[in-house]
Amino acid sequence: MNRNARVKFSLAWLLAYVTALGLVLGSMTYFRAQTLAVYVDTAAQGEWDKWREDAKKRSTGDGPVKQRVPKSVEPPALVLMRDYFLVCLALAVLLSSVLFATFMFFLRGVLNSSSEFIDRSPPETS
Repeated sequence: MNRNARVKFSLAWLLAYVTALGLVLGSMTYFRAQTLAVYVDTAAQGEWDKWREDAKKRSTGDGPVKQRVPKSVEPPALVLMRDYFLVCLALAVLLSSVLFATFMFFLRGVLNSSSEFIDRSPPETS
């Protein structure tokens, strides 16, 4: 592969990587905005409080599984997207980067492999 083709190939991979990261960042930002819009509402807080009360009642029942009462006063999705958004974003970028690098490694191996068939089977004996 000559230098010009290699540069075009590298630019294509860079563009694909930037696009993938843009999708990850955009979707995480959208998910955060939707989560904050839904769970900041007082109705959502009321539903969470009702669910916690129901969990408290079920925790004292005689069943095969004891349900623990959630410690969080606020809905967990709200706490995650409000207080730990940067951690979630960094982890999403890291994991998607590793996934992209793995995909790139395999795809480059497929594209650079020889299409020439090499017969490595043992010779037939008669």
